[in-house]
Amino acid sequence: MPADGSLFLTRDEALTHVLHSAAQDEFYRVEEIELEAPKGEFTSVAVCGMSGELIAPPSHHSYQTGVIRLHRERFSNMAMEDFKRRIRVEANPELVAKWKENMSKGRRWVCLKGEVPEGGEPLALNSRADMEAHFRRTFGNDAVIEVREATIHGNIDKQKLAHVLFLMLRQSVDAARKHLFEISQKLGAGLERRGMKLFKRRAGKQFVCRVKPKAIDAGLIFSDRLTRVVELLKANHGLPLQKLVEAIVPSPPKDEAAAPDAPKHPTEEQIAVIKDIRWLANEGYVIEYSDGMIFLGVQGEAAAKTEAPTAKASADAAAPNAEASTEPVEAAAEEAVAEEPVADVTEETPVVATADEEGED
Repeated sequence: MPADGSLFLTRDEALTHVLHSAAQDEFYRVEEIELEAPKGEFTSVAVCGMSGELIAPPSHHSYQTGVIRLHRERFSNMAMEDFKRRIRVEANPELVAKWKENMSKGRRWVCLKGEVPEGGEPLALNSRADMEAHFRRTFGNDAVIEVREATIHGNIDKQKLAHVLFLMLRQSVDAARKHLFEISQKLGAGLERRGMKLFKRRAGKQFVCRVKPKAIDAGLIFSDRLTRVVELLKANHGLPLQKLVEAIVPSPPKDEAAAPDAPKHPTEEQIAVIKDIRWLANEGYVIEYSDGMIFLGVQGEAAAKTEAPTAKASADAAAPNAEASTEPVEAAAEEAVAEEPVADVTEETPVVATADEEGED
């Protein structure tokens, strides 16, 4: 794994990537040098059929070296025989002259790292093959690192991944785009493991926050200002933060001497109201969304739960009477059911449902 975030399966692949990327400039400086032009008469020159790069005339001593170099540097993923079949020979005097001009100019790689003897010159390598061998021998262990796990972005450049890894990544991304529900389930599970709370509001959309929204208990007593906040939210079913603060503590009249584009700062009283709203949000009594809208945590009051024990006590009292009675079992069961406060129980259920439905709105 090189320092630029790329990922490969072997160290050799990673080092090859570094040698053909901008990271090479951290280790070597390329300098142009003048060389002696090739001597002799040449009527044709070999050209790479894929890149168009001039190699050398087939009769020149550098032809085989040029073919091997180009294959290693640019097309190492191809078989050598397939690469050679892509080479064409052109009898073009202009191309021959251009090749001679290219051969009269060379490059050398000056090492930028390492100690330089006093009064000496830094190490200079006259061929790319020598530079690559020096890099692998001297800097190979530090240029890349080996890891057991790695995290990469879904839009990473293709050149920064091994080919098989890129294919696997593309398949995973395509599958995730087709099945968004699975991604949402995994994200939700991960957030819940970290203590976050998930809930649905505003047309069934899913939201996340630190505190689970809850209803305001009827016996809970707030200060006058907190009560005012709650009453406004109940009456309006949600308000923008700025409008809510203005409804409680209006801003002072605008100073006519101030610049038209001067920023508007809240007053001390308005800051106190904002702190109260933040406290309600931290307790779960209100929800502050990312778009600035404020809603009650659950629209309505908490449902009373005092009816269920009464119903259970009535049923327990009816049971002994049913056992002692000489009437048929069916008649005793009907009598026990009749003695339970059915009206009270059925009245409780709509209250709970209404609190949940209004909270989801």
